[in-house]
Amino acid sequence: MSGLNAPLLSVRGLKKHFHVTRQMGLRRVHEVVRAVDGLDLNVAAGSTVGLVGESGCGKSTAGRTILRLIEPTAGTVLFDGTDLARLPPRDLRALRRRMGIVFQDPMSALNPRMAVGDIVAEPLRAHGIVAGRREQADRAQELLEMVGLRAEHASRFPHEFSGGQRQRIGIARAIATEPQLVILDEPISALDLSIRAQILNLLADLQDRLGLTYLFIAHDLSVVRHACSRVAVMYLGVIVEEGPTEDLFAAPAHPYTRALLASVPVPDPSKRSHRVPIEGDVPAPTQSLSGCRFRARCPIAQDRCAKEEPEPAPFGPDRRVACHFAGTG
Repeated sequence: MSGLNAPLLSVRGLKKHFHVTRQMGLRRVHEVVRAVDGLDLNVAAGSTVGLVGESGCGKSTAGRTILRLIEPTAGTVLFDGTDLARLPPRDLRALRRRMGIVFQDPMSALNPRMAVGDIVAEPLRAHGIVAGRREQADRAQELLEMVGLRAEHASRFPHEFSGGQRQRIGIARAIATEPQLVILDEPISALDLSIRAQILNLLADLQDRLGLTYLFIAHDLSVVRHACSRVAVMYLGVIVEEGPTEDLFAAPAHPYTRALLASVPVPDPSKRSHRVPIEGDVPAPTQSLSGCRFRARCPIAQDRCAKEEPEPAPFGPDRRVACHFAGTG
């Protein structure tokens, strides 16, 4: 998982398990949801790494657990050499100004009772970055203009904006503290197609201007190919394949990655893949699975896959794949 730059973010063995209780007839059943179950991931400073997979594979939970918006069950999260998973609350708060997050649904992520200027200025007040309400308001207006809105928008409320404008407000809030790392949790999936390219271009421009590092969580592989320099493919809480974007798209080695790419719509019939998309749904994360997590849906599964869980192993330059039969099929 090496890169040209040292990792700004290094995640090892990250787990997030939820204990749930279900009523089944007259008895209660206690289960463990293994949303994230041993995630390993590196994000180099200044890069954009895509975290992709089907709905329910644990991508968003992973992003929030990395920032400790959700407390991890186990594992380490090294941010610039500091383990976020073990920081006491006071130290974590001080480090939080160096990290930001943009959520999927901009409307639910913004307080409807607050004016936009106050929403953007809230991180400045929380971290004591800018003193004085006048100075905070001026900085909020600068941030709004930086993301393509106007200074006079600061006095309006979220419901007065379109979806794309609301996401720009969310981005302005995320960069208010001048962070190094921003986690983008499906930042364009709730937007109209005509607006998505504008937001992607804005994110790329901000990355160049501010030196940001992105962890881009998405399920749209065409967007990931355009926006990310590296891709990590996630299935049932773990990374099954990771590598440079163009290498992974040109020659996917894991059968799950191949199936995901086969499902991407291609306008030109002559360029469409002949690969067969996978069938069935992601197994429930409450199931205790032996061997390979993907074997029940895998077209090349063999007896070994039912007995032995594959460990991520090098596959060519700068790539890792967790499959006993990587590159075959």
